[in-house]
Amino acid sequence: MLPSALLFSNRRGAQVYPRFLRPEQHPWAAEVLNLIHAHQHKTRGELQEALRALEGDSPDYRVIRGFAHLALNDAEFALALQEVEPETLRREAFTLAARSGYGEPQAQTVLATLAEKYRLEPEVLRDALYADLPENHVLAALPDFTPANLVDRYNLAQAQGLLYCALHLRITAHRNVPGEYRRLFHQLKFHGLMYAVEGNLEDGYQIYVDGPASLFKQTRKYGIRMAGFLPALLHISRWEMEAVLQMEGREAVYGLTSQAPLVSHYAKPPAYDSLLEQSFAERWSKLNTPWALEREVEVIDLKGTVFVPDFALRHPDGRIVHIEIMGFWHPDYLRRKLDKVRRANRQNLILAVSDRLNVGEEDLRNIPGPVIFFKGKLEPRQVLAVLEKLVYQ
Repeated sequence: MLPSALLFSNRRGAQVYPRFLRPEQHPWAAEVLNLIHAHQHKTRGELQEALRALEGDSPDYRVIRGFAHLALNDAEFALALQEVEPETLRREAFTLAARSGYGEPQAQTVLATLAEKYRLEPEVLRDALYADLPENHVLAALPDFTPANLVDRYNLAQAQGLLYCALHLRITAHRNVPGEYRRLFHQLKFHGLMYAVEGNLEDGYQIYVDGPASLFKQTRKYGIRMAGFLPALLHISRWEMEAVLQMEGREAVYGLTSQAPLVSHYAKPPAYDSLLEQSFAERWSKLNTPWALEREVEVIDLKGTVFVPDFALRHPDGRIVHIEIMGFWHPDYLRRKLDKVRRANRQNLILAVSDRLNVGEEDLRNIPGPVIFFKGKLEPRQVLAVLEKLVYQ
Protein backbone atom coordinates (compact mmCIF):
# COMPACT_ATOMS: atom_id res chain seq x y z
CA MET A 1 0.00 0.00 0.00
CA LEU A 2 0.99 3.65 -0.19
CA PRO A 3 1.76 6.14 2.61
CA SER A 4 -0.77 8.96 3.06
CA ALA A 5 1.55 11.54 1.47
CA LEU A 6 1.28 9.69 -1.86
CA LEU A 7 -2.51 9.31 -1.93
CA PHE A 8 -4.86 11.32 -4.13
CA SER A 9 -8.62 11.75 -3.76
CA ASN A 10 -11.45 14.01 -4.91
CA ARG A 11 -14.29 15.23 -2.74
CA ARG A 12 -17.75 16.34 -3.87
CA GLY A 13 -19.91 17.35 -0.98
CA ALA A 14 -20.07 14.39 1.40
CA GLN A 15 -18.73 11.97 -1.23
CA VAL A 16 -15.05 11.13 -1.63
CA TYR A 17 -13.43 9.21 -4.49
CA PRO A 18 -9.93 7.81 -5.12
CA ARG A 19 -8.11 9.53 -7.96
CA PHE A 20 -6.84 6.94 -10.39
CA LEU A 21 -4.05 7.41 -12.92
CA ARG A 22 -4.71 9.26 -16.14
CA PRO A 23 -3.60 7.41 -19.30
CA GLU A 24 -0.79 9.90 -19.94
CA GLN A 25 0.68 9.03 -16.50
CA HIS A 26 0.97 5.29 -17.22
CA PRO A 27 4.39 5.52 -18.97
CA TRP A 28 5.99 6.58 -15.69
CA ALA A 29 5.59 2.97 -14.51
CA ALA A 30 7.89 1.69 -17.27
CA GLU A 31 10.40 4.47 -16.63
CA VAL A 32 10.57 3.69 -12.92
CA LEU A 33 10.97 -0.04 -13.55
CA ASN A 34 13.66 0.53 -16.19
CA LEU A 35 15.58 2.73 -13.76
CA ILE A 36 15.34 0.13 -11.01
CA HIS A 37 16.52 -2.64 -13.34
CA ALA A 38 19.48 -0.49 -14.39
CA HIS A 39 20.54 -0.24 -10.74
CA GLN A 40 20.63 -3.91 -9.90
CA HIS A 41 23.69 -4.62 -7.70
CA LYS A 42 24.05 -0.89 -7.04
CA THR A 43 23.35 0.78 -3.70
CA ARG A 44 20.03 2.03 -2.46
CA GLY A 45 21.55 5.49 -2.17
CA GLU A 46 22.54 5.50 -5.87
CA LEU A 47 19.07 4.30 -6.84
CA GLN A 48 17.32 6.92 -4.72
CA GLU A 49 19.48 9.65 -6.27
CA ALA A 50 18.54 8.43 -9.78
CA LEU A 51 14.85 8.38 -8.84
CA ARG A 52 15.06 11.97 -7.59
CA ALA A 53 16.64 12.94 -10.90
CA LEU A 54 13.78 11.20 -12.72
CA GLU A 55 11.27 13.26 -10.71
CA GLY A 56 13.06 16.47 -11.66
CA ASP A 57 10.52 19.26 -11.75
CA SER A 58 7.72 17.09 -13.16
CA PRO A 59 4.22 17.83 -11.79
CA ASP A 60 3.84 14.02 -11.56
CA TYR A 61 6.66 13.68 -9.03
CA ARG A 62 4.32 12.12 -6.44
CA VAL A 63 3.13 9.59 -9.02
CA ILE A 64 6.75 8.64 -9.70
CA ARG A 65 7.37 8.29 -5.96
CA GLY A 66 4.27 6.12 -5.65
CA PHE A 67 5.41 3.79 -8.42
CA ALA A 68 8.88 3.58 -6.85
CA HIS A 69 7.46 2.93 -3.37
CA LEU A 70 5.31 0.03 -4.60
CA ALA A 71 8.01 -1.45 -6.81
CA LEU A 72 10.75 -1.30 -4.18
CA ASN A 73 8.48 -2.95 -1.62
CA ASP A 74 8.68 -5.97 -3.93
CA ALA A 75 12.47 -5.75 -4.35
CA GLU A 76 15.18 -7.13 -2.08
CA PHE A 77 18.25 -5.31 -0.79
CA ALA A 78 21.23 -6.99 0.82
CA LEU A 79 24.70 -6.26 2.18
CA ALA A 80 27.26 -5.72 -0.55
CA LEU A 81 29.70 -8.03 1.22
CA GLN A 82 28.11 -11.03 2.87
CA GLU A 83 31.29 -12.61 4.23
CA VAL A 84 32.13 -9.93 6.80
CA GLU A 85 29.90 -8.33 9.43
CA PRO A 86 30.24 -4.51 9.23
CA GLU A 87 29.75 -4.16 12.96
CA THR A 88 32.64 -6.56 13.60
CA LEU A 89 34.83 -4.67 11.13
CA ARG A 90 34.08 -1.32 12.79
CA ARG A 91 34.84 -2.69 16.24
CA GLU A 92 38.21 -4.00 15.08
CA ALA A 93 38.98 -0.81 13.13
CA PHE A 94 38.22 1.46 16.10
CA THR A 95 40.27 -0.76 18.41
CA LEU A 96 43.29 -0.56 16.08
CA ALA A 97 42.80 3.18 15.58
CA ALA A 98 42.76 3.76 19.34
CA ARG A 99 46.18 2.13 19.55
CA SER A 100 47.82 3.77 16.53
CA GLY A 101 46.19 7.22 16.72
CA TYR A 102 43.99 9.14 14.30
CA GLY A 103 44.83 10.67 10.94
CA GLU A 104 44.95 9.64 7.29
CA PRO A 105 48.28 7.72 7.54
CA GLN A 106 47.04 5.85 10.59
CA ALA A 107 43.72 5.11 8.85
CA GLN A 108 45.54 3.66 5.86
CA THR A 109 47.58 1.46 8.19
CA VAL A 110 44.43 0.21 9.94
CA LEU A 111 42.74 -0.53 6.59
CA ALA A 112 45.83 -2.32 5.29
CA THR A 113 45.98 -4.47 8.44
CA LEU A 114 42.33 -5.46 8.22
CA ALA A 115 42.51 -5.95 4.45
CA GLU A 116 45.32 -8.42 4.90
CA LYS A 117 43.42 -10.23 7.65
CA TYR A 118 40.20 -10.58 5.61
CA ARG A 119 41.97 -10.86 2.22
CA LEU A 120 40.18 -7.85 0.77
CA GLU A 121 41.30 -4.81 -1.17
CA PRO A 122 41.60 -1.77 1.18
CA GLU A 123 38.99 0.21 -0.80
CA VAL A 124 36.53 -2.72 -0.68
CA LEU A 125 37.09 -3.03 3.04
CA ARG A 126 36.55 0.73 3.51
CA ASP A 127 33.12 0.39 1.86
CA ALA A 128 32.33 -2.72 3.92
CA LEU A 129 32.77 -0.78 7.20
CA TYR A 130 29.37 0.87 6.76
CA ALA A 131 27.70 -1.58 4.38
CA ASP A 132 24.90 -2.20 6.91
CA LEU A 133 23.56 1.36 6.60
CA PRO A 134 20.32 1.28 4.54
CA GLU A 135 21.65 3.65 1.87
CA ASN A 136 24.61 1.29 1.31
CA HIS A 137 22.52 -1.85 0.81
CA VAL A 138 22.66 -3.12 -2.77
CA LEU A 139 19.68 -4.08 -4.91
CA ALA A 140 19.88 -7.87 -4.93
CA ALA A 141 16.49 -8.99 -6.34
CA LEU A 142 14.38 -7.02 -8.79
CA PRO A 143 10.64 -6.40 -8.26
CA ASP A 144 8.34 -8.84 -10.03
CA PHE A 145 6.30 -6.22 -11.90
CA THR A 146 5.48 -5.43 -15.48
CA PRO A 147 4.52 -1.80 -16.22
CA ALA A 148 0.85 -2.85 -16.58
CA ASN A 149 0.95 -4.72 -13.24
CA LEU A 150 2.49 -1.70 -11.54
CA VAL A 151 -0.24 0.59 -12.90
CA ASP A 152 -2.88 -1.82 -11.57
CA ARG A 153 -1.19 -1.98 -8.16
CA TYR A 154 -0.96 1.81 -8.01
CA ASN A 155 -4.67 2.31 -8.73
CA LEU A 156 -5.58 -0.36 -6.19
CA ALA A 157 -3.35 1.33 -3.59
CA GLN A 158 -5.22 4.60 -4.16
CA ALA A 159 -8.52 2.81 -3.55
CA GLN A 160 -7.10 1.13 -0.44
CA GLY A 161 -5.68 4.37 0.95
CA LEU A 162 -9.09 5.95 1.58
CA LEU A 163 -9.94 3.06 3.90
CA TYR A 164 -7.10 4.02 6.27
CA CYS A 165 -9.52 6.43 7.95
CA ALA A 166 -12.66 4.27 7.66
CA LEU A 167 -15.02 4.20 10.64
CA HIS A 168 -17.11 1.33 9.29
CA LEU A 169 -18.15 -0.13 5.98
CA ARG A 170 -21.01 -2.09 4.45
CA ILE A 171 -20.56 -4.69 1.73
CA THR A 172 -23.39 -6.11 -0.35
CA ALA A 173 -22.48 -9.45 -1.91
CA HIS A 174 -25.00 -10.77 -4.42
CA ARG A 175 -26.26 -14.27 -5.03
CA ASN A 176 -24.56 -14.73 -8.40
CA VAL A 177 -21.22 -15.36 -6.71
CA PRO A 178 -21.14 -19.17 -6.36
CA GLY A 179 -18.25 -20.60 -4.42
CA GLU A 180 -16.90 -17.32 -3.04
CA TYR A 181 -18.74 -16.62 0.19
CA ARG A 182 -16.72 -18.88 2.45
CA ARG A 183 -13.46 -17.39 1.24
CA LEU A 184 -14.85 -13.90 1.65
CA PHE A 185 -15.57 -14.52 5.33
CA HIS A 186 -12.24 -16.30 5.74
CA GLN A 187 -10.50 -13.14 4.51
CA LEU A 188 -12.54 -10.97 6.89
CA LYS A 189 -11.38 -13.17 9.74
CA PHE A 190 -7.79 -13.33 8.43
CA HIS A 191 -7.55 -9.52 8.45
CA GLY A 192 -8.93 -9.32 11.99
CA LEU A 193 -12.18 -7.54 11.05
CA MET A 194 -15.39 -7.72 13.06
CA TYR A 195 -18.60 -8.10 11.11
CA ALA A 196 -22.32 -8.84 11.21
CA VAL A 197 -24.41 -10.35 8.42
CA GLU A 198 -27.96 -9.70 7.21
CA GLY A 199 -29.86 -10.64 4.07
CA ASN A 200 -30.79 -13.74 2.13
CA LEU A 201 -29.83 -15.82 -0.86
CA GLU A 202 -32.11 -14.06 -3.35
CA ASP A 203 -31.49 -10.41 -2.45
CA GLY A 204 -27.85 -10.65 -1.44
CA TYR A 205 -26.06 -10.40 1.90
CA GLN A 206 -25.26 -7.20 3.76
CA ILE A 207 -21.97 -7.51 5.61
CA TYR A 208 -21.38 -4.76 8.17
CA VAL A 209 -17.72 -4.35 9.09
CA ASP A 210 -17.39 -2.35 12.28
CA GLY A 211 -14.58 0.12 12.79
CA PRO A 212 -12.65 1.45 15.79
CA ALA A 213 -14.73 4.61 16.34
CA SER A 214 -17.72 2.63 17.54
CA LEU A 215 -15.55 0.50 19.82
CA PHE A 216 -12.93 2.50 21.67
CA LYS A 217 -11.25 5.21 19.63
CA GLN A 218 -10.24 5.71 16.04
CA THR A 219 -7.02 3.96 15.13
CA ARG A 220 -5.38 3.78 11.73
CA LYS A 221 -4.35 0.19 12.36
CA TYR A 222 -7.92 -1.02 11.99
CA GLY A 223 -8.42 1.08 8.87
CA ILE A 224 -5.27 -0.43 7.40
CA ARG A 225 -6.77 -3.88 8.02
CA MET A 226 -9.84 -2.83 6.05
CA ALA A 227 -7.56 -1.61 3.28
CA GLY A 228 -5.71 -4.93 3.29
CA PHE A 229 -9.01 -6.76 2.86
CA LEU A 230 -10.00 -4.88 -0.31
CA PRO A 231 -7.94 -7.01 -2.79
CA ALA A 232 -9.77 -10.11 -1.49
CA LEU A 233 -13.13 -8.43 -2.11
CA LEU A 234 -12.16 -7.93 -5.76
CA HIS A 235 -12.39 -11.70 -6.30
CA ILE A 236 -16.17 -11.53 -5.72
CA SER A 237 -18.10 -11.23 -8.96
CA ARG A 238 -20.76 -8.71 -7.98
CA TRP A 239 -20.61 -6.42 -4.96
CA GLU A 240 -20.99 -2.88 -3.65
CA MET A 241 -19.12 -1.29 -0.78
CA GLU A 242 -19.92 1.86 1.13
CA ALA A 243 -17.55 3.16 3.80
CA VAL A 244 -17.92 6.06 6.21
CA LEU A 245 -14.61 7.88 6.63
CA GLN A 246 -13.31 10.37 9.16
CA MET A 247 -11.32 12.92 7.12
CA GLU A 248 -9.99 16.22 8.40
CA GLY A 249 -12.48 16.27 11.25
CA ARG A 250 -15.48 15.57 8.99
CA GLU A 251 -17.27 12.43 7.90
CA ALA A 252 -17.31 11.46 4.25
CA VAL A 253 -18.87 8.60 2.30
CA TYR A 254 -16.74 6.42 0.04
CA GLY A 255 -18.46 4.09 -2.43
CA LEU A 256 -16.93 1.39 -4.60
CA THR A 257 -18.41 -1.40 -6.73
CA SER A 258 -17.27 -4.45 -8.65
CA GLN A 259 -17.35 -2.26 -11.78
CA ALA A 260 -14.37 -0.21 -10.54
CA PRO A 261 -11.24 -0.52 -12.76
CA LEU A 262 -9.30 -2.42 -10.12
CA VAL A 263 -7.27 -5.63 -10.31
CA SER A 264 -6.41 -7.75 -7.27
CA HIS A 265 -2.84 -8.95 -6.78
CA TYR A 266 -3.99 -11.65 -4.34
CA ALA A 267 -3.95 -15.14 -5.83
CA LYS A 268 -7.41 -16.17 -6.97
CA PRO A 269 -8.68 -18.88 -4.62
CA PRO A 270 -9.27 -22.39 -6.01
CA ALA A 271 -12.79 -23.32 -7.05
CA TYR A 272 -12.98 -26.07 -4.39
CA ASP A 273 -11.54 -26.47 -0.92
CA SER A 274 -10.63 -30.11 -1.53
CA LEU A 275 -10.42 -32.81 -4.18
CA LEU A 276 -13.28 -34.55 -2.37
CA GLU A 277 -15.63 -31.65 -3.07
CA GLN A 278 -14.41 -31.24 -6.64
CA SER A 279 -14.91 -34.94 -7.37
CA PHE A 280 -18.45 -34.87 -5.96
CA ALA A 281 -19.40 -31.83 -8.06
CA GLU A 282 -17.97 -33.31 -11.27
CA ARG A 283 -19.80 -36.62 -10.82
CA TRP A 284 -23.06 -34.91 -9.85
CA SER A 285 -23.03 -33.07 -13.18
CA LYS A 286 -23.21 -36.46 -14.95
CA LEU A 287 -26.44 -37.48 -13.19
CA ASN A 288 -29.76 -37.25 -14.98
CA THR A 289 -31.57 -35.29 -12.25
CA PRO A 290 -33.46 -31.99 -12.11
CA TRP A 291 -31.61 -31.07 -8.94
CA ALA A 292 -28.99 -28.45 -9.83
CA LEU A 293 -25.83 -28.36 -7.73
CA GLU A 294 -24.58 -24.92 -6.66
CA ARG A 295 -21.40 -24.11 -4.81
CA GLU A 296 -21.49 -22.18 -1.48
CA VAL A 297 -24.36 -19.84 -2.21
CA GLU A 298 -26.05 -19.41 1.15
CA VAL A 299 -24.68 -17.71 4.26
CA ILE A 300 -26.14 -18.66 7.63
CA ASP A 301 -25.50 -16.02 10.26
CA LEU A 302 -24.54 -17.56 13.61
CA LYS A 303 -24.04 -14.26 15.46
CA GLY A 304 -20.31 -13.76 15.63
CA THR A 305 -19.48 -16.21 12.86
CA VAL A 306 -21.11 -17.64 9.77
CA PHE A 307 -21.80 -21.08 8.34
CA VAL A 308 -21.60 -21.56 4.57
CA PRO A 309 -22.63 -25.09 3.50
CA ASP A 310 -20.46 -26.65 0.81
CA PHE A 311 -23.27 -27.09 -1.70
CA ALA A 312 -26.91 -26.29 -2.34
CA LEU A 313 -29.20 -28.53 -4.38
CA ARG A 314 -31.92 -26.51 -6.08
CA HIS A 315 -35.02 -28.07 -7.67
CA PRO A 316 -36.96 -26.25 -10.42
CA ASP A 317 -40.02 -26.20 -8.15
CA GLY A 318 -38.12 -24.04 -5.63
CA ARG A 319 -37.04 -26.65 -3.07
CA ILE A 320 -33.51 -26.27 -1.69
CA VAL A 321 -31.41 -28.80 0.22
CA HIS A 322 -27.89 -28.09 1.49
CA ILE A 323 -24.94 -30.46 1.77
CA GLU A 324 -21.97 -30.21 4.11
CA ILE A 325 -19.12 -32.69 3.51
CA MET A 326 -16.88 -33.59 6.42
CA GLY A 327 -13.77 -35.31 5.14
CA PHE A 328 -11.14 -33.51 7.23
CA TRP A 329 -9.83 -35.36 10.27
CA HIS A 330 -8.52 -32.69 12.65
CA PRO A 331 -10.38 -32.90 16.01
CA ASP A 332 -10.72 -29.11 16.38
CA TYR A 333 -12.17 -28.88 12.87
CA LEU A 334 -14.61 -31.66 13.67
CA ARG A 335 -15.78 -30.03 16.90
CA ARG A 336 -16.21 -26.58 15.34
CA LYS A 337 -17.98 -27.91 12.25
CA LEU A 338 -20.49 -29.98 14.23
CA ASP A 339 -21.14 -27.01 16.51
CA LYS A 340 -21.93 -24.84 13.49
CA VAL A 341 -24.26 -27.49 12.02
CA ARG A 342 -26.19 -27.63 15.29
CA ARG A 343 -26.41 -23.85 15.58
CA ALA A 344 -27.55 -23.55 11.96
CA ASN A 345 -30.49 -25.81 12.90
CA ARG A 346 -31.46 -26.66 9.31
CA GLN A 347 -33.48 -29.81 8.73
CA ASN A 348 -32.84 -29.47 5.00
CA LEU A 349 -29.08 -29.85 5.55
CA ILE A 350 -27.53 -33.21 4.70
CA LEU A 351 -24.35 -33.89 6.65
CA ALA A 352 -22.03 -36.27 4.77
CA VAL A 353 -19.35 -37.75 7.07
CA SER A 354 -16.29 -39.71 6.01
CA ASP A 355 -15.95 -43.05 7.79
CA ARG A 356 -12.30 -42.15 8.30
CA LEU A 357 -13.38 -39.69 10.96
CA ASN A 358 -13.64 -40.98 14.48
CA VAL A 359 -17.29 -39.95 14.82
CA GLY A 360 -19.75 -41.80 17.02
CA GLU A 361 -23.41 -41.53 17.85
CA GLU A 362 -22.69 -39.18 20.74
CA ASP A 363 -20.83 -36.76 18.44
CA LEU A 364 -23.84 -36.53 16.13
CA ARG A 365 -26.41 -36.00 18.85
CA ASN A 366 -28.86 -33.14 18.12
CA ILE A 367 -27.89 -32.85 14.47
CA PRO A 368 -31.20 -31.62 13.00
CA GLY A 369 -30.91 -33.00 9.46
CA PRO A 370 -30.04 -36.38 7.95
CA VAL A 371 -26.52 -37.80 8.31
CA ILE A 372 -24.89 -40.14 5.79
CA PHE A 373 -21.52 -41.88 5.94
CA PHE A 374 -19.30 -42.53 2.95
CA LYS A 375 -16.11 -44.41 2.16
CA GLY A 376 -13.43 -42.76 0.07
CA LYS A 377 -15.49 -40.55 -2.26
CA LEU A 378 -19.00 -39.28 -1.63
CA GLU A 379 -21.28 -40.94 -4.18
CA PRO A 380 -23.88 -38.60 -5.74
CA ARG A 381 -26.50 -41.40 -5.94
CA GLN A 382 -26.13 -41.94 -2.20
CA VAL A 383 -26.98 -38.28 -1.65
CA LEU A 384 -29.81 -38.42 -4.18
CA ALA A 385 -31.43 -41.35 -2.35
CA VAL A 386 -31.38 -39.47 0.96
CA LEU A 387 -32.50 -36.31 -0.79
CA GLU A 388 -35.65 -37.89 -2.24
CA LYS A 389 -36.61 -39.35 1.14
CA LEU A 390 -36.02 -35.99 2.80
CA VAL A 391 -38.14 -33.88 0.47
CA TYR A 392 -40.97 -36.33 -0.17
CA GLN A 393 -41.54 -37.72 3.33
